[in-house]
Amino acid sequence: MFWLARPPYWQWLAAAAVLAAALYLDLTGPPTERYPFVAASVEAGEAVVVEWRDVPRGVLPPRGDTSGVAGRALAAGTPLVDGVLEPAAAVPPDWWAVTIELPVSASAGGEVMITTRAPDLEVAGIVVTPSTTSSFGSLSPGLVAFPPDHAPAIANALSEHRATILVRP
Repeated sequence: MFWLARPPYWQWLAAAAVLAAALYLDLTGPPTERYPFVAASVEAGEAVVVEWRDVPRGVLPPRGDTSGVAGRALAAGTPLVDGVLEPAAAVPPDWWAVTIELPVSASAGGEVMITTRAPDLEVAGIVVTPSTTSSFGSLSPGLVAFPPDHAPAIANALSEHRATILVRP
């Protein structure tokens, strides 16, 4: 007389617990964290565009700072771990920064010399942001910091095409 026997409550409860655990694990997925990657290829000294992706937690080392410029050529999709980026050069106090189309060999923190005609000047500056080339080959201007007493003359000479830019290799 099996109809008088007690129903298997413990078996039903165990089956429900297994189903609930499987559903929970399926919906939550593996633990992930947001991690910065290079969005587009860059050369050394160029600013990096950051793309955030979900990666499994613990696969990559703890992320570092995402500000700065590339310390070396970086391909798109490279994770931004410590040591990949270098700090960007800062404008010294009281100096002025001027936008200039720089040679591609200029890098952030590097030194440039600007010579002008009428008035004759030779002024050293610090590259804050190097010029970058787009995928179409056009050159975007960089940013160079100059001492306050020479910055207006440099800006005027550059706008009137009376300046020559020298880059220290």
